[in-house]
Amino acid sequence: MRLGLHLPNAGLVPEGRGILRVAQAAEDAGYDSVWLFDHLFTPVNLESKYPYSADGSYVMVPQLPFADPVAVMAAVAGATTTIRFGTRVLIPTYRHPVVLAKELATIDSIAGGRMILGVGAGWMAEEFDAVDVPLESRFARMDEHVEVMRNAWREGITAHDGRFYSHCEAGFGPQPPGPGHTIPIVIGGHGDAALRRAARYGDGWAVSAKGDAPQTNGFDAIVERLQRLREFCDEEGRAFDDLLLVSQCTTHDTADTLKAQADLGIDVVDLMVFGSEEQVIDAGRRFMDEVGGAL
Repeated sequence: MRLGLHLPNAGLVPEGRGILRVAQAAEDAGYDSVWLFDHLFTPVNLESKYPYSADGSYVMVPQLPFADPVAVMAAVAGATTTIRFGTRVLIPTYRHPVVLAKELATIDSIAGGRMILGVGAGWMAEEFDAVDVPLESRFARMDEHVEVMRNAWREGITAHDGRFYSHCEAGFGPQPPGPGHTIPIVIGGHGDAALRRAARYGDGWAVSAKGDAPQTNGFDAIVERLQRLREFCDEEGRAFDDLLLVSQCTTHDTADTLKAQADLGIDVVDLMVFGSEEQVIDAGRRFMDEVGGAL
């Protein structure tokens, strides 16, 4: 099991280059990766229900900033040299796939192939309304969105004519430098439909379960979801062990807790720390010293 650290791009976002200093500190401390959340904004009157809390409540408030993860990844690519970086998860359909494919390939090319792209269908209706994307079509739209981006990355020169997106035959260089000229895509979501997508076309799964907020482990629910994912992999003829499983933990979790996740096949855990720049750096270092060495 490898340890990742969540960058503070939401909430008490550090001023200026603070997010980059957290990423650099994580690299220096020996973390495998750093991770980011994605939202466009926080509505003053939020009617949508957050799917990962028991009562649907959402912890963010409009007065707190939420830095764009694509922009942050570009900065992290230039500020670090070895650490991997990714989203857990990005809502791709807020952005046109032609534009996003170009942005991500460019960033990954600069970084030397260190990006992991976690994607999810999204849940906040207010954001979909703001970018004129129908909430009802978000799942099918995400499937095609991923197809457009992957074709652009892998083929270099390609055309697309689909239900939601189309473009003429064109060159999309630079291509991602990793194996197959693509960026690993980790599927987010806890329902059967999300797990089927992970088994059918994902390179991994962003491990979660309903009500699995960052403050809880939701261990039993995750066990059930992983078993369900195994079943879908069997149906799709995919090897479950080939999927990258990215879970999460907090500074309250012990080495035994993480070892239990490792026993389930979890590959990477994203350490969730909420606070100032120095609080995140200090907590990340302590966790690596106290828990990381025992894994």
